Amino acid sequence: MARSRRNPRRTQSGHGKAGPSKWQRFSGSSGGDISRALDPAPRIERDELGEWYVRYVPASGARKPYTCPGCGRGIPVGTAHYVVWKNDHLFGDQRAIEDRRHWHARCWEIR
Repeated sequence: MARSRRNPRRTQSGHGKAGPSKWQRFSGSSGGDISRALDPAPRIERDELGEWYVRYVPASGARKPYTCPGCGRGIPVGTAHYVVWKNDHLFGDQRAIEDRRHWHARCWEIR
């Protein structure tokens, strides 16, 4: 019996293309933390100074150190905190995002 001249069949990674699918990439890179997928949008809080977008950053998502504007102390890597920016910035949405600040949860609650 003659052998086939075709290339041997390659194993597929789940969807027929080279490399993992987007679901395989997502599950491997997140480390099992799905909090961002469950709460992707920031909430809006109102006070006497205006409206604020407030987004929770879980400890697993805190990958850089920041300085809290409430107490002036550092927020170390791996510490859950809030990212806050103005909803109605004078110079527009892009500037508001550039001016966002990282707050300790308690500092933001007692501000």
